[in-house]
Amino acid sequence: MSTDKVTNQTIFTTDWAKEDRRSVKAYLNGKGDGRVLWWNINRWVHQHFRPKASLEKIMFCFHSRHHTLTLLSLEYRAYVQEVAKAIQSEGVVVGIRSAISSVRSNPFV
Repeated sequence: MSTDKVTNQTIFTTDWAKEDRRSVKAYLNGKGDGRVLWWNINRWVHQHFRPKASLEKIMFCFHSRHHTLTLLSLEYRAYVQEVAKAIQSEGVVVGIRSAISSVRSNPFV
């Protein structure tokens, strides 16, 4: 769908969910990006370990876990890129030294 001309009619008559990979409709059509599956797995695990948890609590914990994992992933990617840049510019030995010094200064990466 081209968004060159967005009017009230296109907003209210176009099925935007059909083309949005994040939507449940896309998931049901086999064109989703895994968000529904990620939510279902997290919800099931949370309910398994905390059977009395409310849906609100499960959603809060899901978003907390999701944000934590996203930030850890971004930090790890930055770390790998830093080591790769050191290897490309100065060689493998310098890259290994860079990796070791990074781990010593921040052991949680």
